[in-house]
Amino acid sequence: MSVAVFAALLAGGAVGAVIGRILHLPLWPMTGALVGAGAVQLVVGNGAPFPGWAVFAAQVLVGSTVGARLGPTVLQEFRLVVVPGVVAVVATVVAGIGLGLAVWWLMPIGQVEAVFGMVPGGVGEMVSAVASVGGDSALVAGMHTIRLLVVVTVMGALVGWFRRREGQAPADDDDT
Repeated sequence: MSVAVFAALLAGGAVGAVIGRILHLPLWPMTGALVGAGAVQLVVGNGAPFPGWAVFAAQVLVGSTVGARLGPTVLQEFRLVVVPGVVAVVATVVAGIGLGLAVWWLMPIGQVEAVFGMVPGGVGEMVSAVASVGGDSALVAGMHTIRLLVVVTVMGALVGWFRRREGQAPADDDDT
């Protein structure tokens, strides 16, 4: 990938994120950047993946961002939810693997992409994970982006409904 294409993709992602924020898209940094960089890639048309060092840097950044959210009370809070959390995660992972295998069997996509695209997880984390095993990260990003857009939209509406029922003001929708 040339430096010019790399810079154009980053610029497209940044502009897309800003537009996503202005439009109040759910998960605007990720969805906006995905659409912006995707638009640049459609114009450029070379389909070249990011250089390995950039993918590594992005994976380190995502992992560091998640790790930085751990506070001093995380272990106390974790003890309260570990059992129901493990049950929920195992159930959704098993369901996701089953759905992924069904998608792989029914659709013309690879097994790795189908399973990674159907199991739960954040877009960045799942894209990083599938890229690390040589899968099609763009396909998995698309699958998870659709899932997250649906989940965020439905949950946002549900929380708004809960708050209206309780007489609370709605939350600020500019937060990520």
